[in-house]
Amino acid sequence: MASHKLPRLLLMVSLLLSLVWIAAGEAQGQTLYEYIDKDGTVIITDSPPPGVNFKKVQSLPTMTEEQKAAAEKEGNERLQRYREGAAKRNEKEENIRVLREELERAKRDEENYRMNMNQSSGFAQRHHWRTLVDEQLKLIEEKKKKLDDLESRP
Repeated sequence: MASHKLPRLLLMVSLLLSLVWIAAGEAQGQTLYEYIDKDGTVIITDSPPPGVNFKKVQSLPTMTEEQKAAAEKEGNERLQRYREGAAKRNEKEENIRVLREELERAKRDEENYRMNMNQSSGFAQRHHWRTLVDEQLKLIEEKKKKLDDLESRP
């Protein structure tokens, strides 16, 4: 389930690192170049290899120490917000998975209770199993409601 999110995560991390690298180059007043390699990957460097088509990335004037610190702080805050969001999404997915398992288990138990009720010969036995079936049906409805609520949240 999480394997399809790995390319997106790698893309986000590479973009963030590229931005940090560009900011570092700008902080030193360097000129950076951008080109696409044979695999289609965007490369940003301060010295492109000969024979490639590149474009010059406009660098800003040299940054002050305060500007460097502010840029680094902003990057760290963005990364922290991204990590927190990813952790919340993962927690929600795990809660949904656990709730689905619990719901399936409750459905299986209800089927077994119903089968035992139908095979019971005496009133007391049937009443016992019928009580368990009714309790299980309530539990199933509660689990369905929780699952629907959890899946509908952003």
